[in-house]
Amino acid sequence: MFWQTPFRPTFLSRYRKPEHLTKFTQLKGAAIRSTTGTRCALQIAKDRRLSVYPHEFGPEQDICDVTLWLQGKFGVRSLHLWVDRHYTQIGHEVAGVTVMARPRPSKLLTPAAKEAFLALGYLIEDTGADIYALQFCSGRHSRHEALHAYARIEAALAAWRGFS
Repeated sequence: MFWQTPFRPTFLSRYRKPEHLTKFTQLKGAAIRSTTGTRCALQIAKDRRLSVYPHEFGPEQDICDVTLWLQGKFGVRSLHLWVDRHYTQIGHEVAGVTVMARPRPSKLLTPAAKEAFLALGYLIEDTGADIYALQFCSGRHSRHEALHAYARIEAALAAWRGFS
């Protein structure tokens, strides 16, 4: 028919996504994340910072790992981990850690997050000066990254408590 010429799309091709826009690509039966898939905003910020300052410390990976650990440990699907910092603080110094969860907040999440940051070597000290919030983890991580983060935080907590 004339409407199936190479110059006009067929009925089904209009509804088929192009391969370069799909989130996952199939390779030998296993789903792997493509380079065009969504990523956590903190991981993108970390890559950008490391491209300019390769030896400078940034808390992006720790914020993501603690967020993923809280989600796995307490079974909370949606939470935001707010890390505040004074303008004079650098490195492993933060002013405060707060966790907000939905649909209902838990009083155990914020103390657990503070304990995790202390186990990672952070100093949490609020001097009352002006603060700014660091970017929070958007939660767009693979299951492998979540398991790696959970193991990393549990190992840090065990070493900090003196069990290992």
